[in-house]
Amino acid sequence: MKWNKDVVEKKSEPVNALWATRTTLSKAFAQGGCVICNSVHAAERKGIHSFLYEGMMFPFVRQQFLDGGGFCLRHFWMAKEIEDETWLTGGFGVAILCESLTHLADAGLLQAAAVAPNALRKRPKVNAFLPGHDCMFCQDNREKEQFLAEVLETLLDEEEFREPLATHGLCVRHGELALQIWTDQDKRKELFAQLKTRVTELAADLREFIRKRDYQYRNEPQGREQDSVLRAMLFFVGPDYGQGTKKDAP
Repeated sequence: MKWNKDVVEKKSEPVNALWATRTTLSKAFAQGGCVICNSVHAAERKGIHSFLYEGMMFPFVRQQFLDGGGFCLRHFWMAKEIEDETWLTGGFGVAILCESLTHLADAGLLQAAAVAPNALRKRPKVNAFLPGHDCMFCQDNREKEQFLAEVLETLLDEEEFREPLATHGLCVRHGELALQIWTDQDKRKELFAQLKTRVTELAADLREFIRKRDYQYRNEPQGREQDSVLRAMLFFVGPDYGQGTKKDAP
């Protein structure tokens, strides 16, 4: 993210954006797994680093942070981790952000306390403070996901991108996103076939995994079902980057 307001509002040149995205997707494919998950994770870490380094000092950016109720759980802890590993400030930047949020929390508590109890136990409408209700980096991720899916459709004309997609596939969420926005019917059909095959194989492997946990069959030799739980989780929610984020520091 760039935090100068004029730069933020200016559209990137299509050619430059495509070139940058080609590089991003190539690196993400090299990691294995869903290429969109990998690309978004790398971008969000750089974005949060930039936010802490300079972005939060711009009033309009700080207001965007506050309007969203701060960060969501994941992005708040990611910001804390990035600051701790990058600057010897003892959490100075995150402390400033949290201090700003205490004012919203105080106002929310006052409003909640001022509501009279309801005998029918119906929950009254209150402008309560909801931390991270519209996290700016969650919104940024959604926009990046859409853009990456659109560019990926174009790049599939090249073997460099078509082959690794067939090998690694997309997670189900990004696969559904691509199916909804891609316009090339042949590419949509091919992607659907890949995803459908993966779901069918996962279902069979999981059933076999469960069967072999029964005492009657647990001595049977293990097969491809051995890692089916991990593969299913990667397919449903993508990788857990929490244990390896420090290796990818900006």
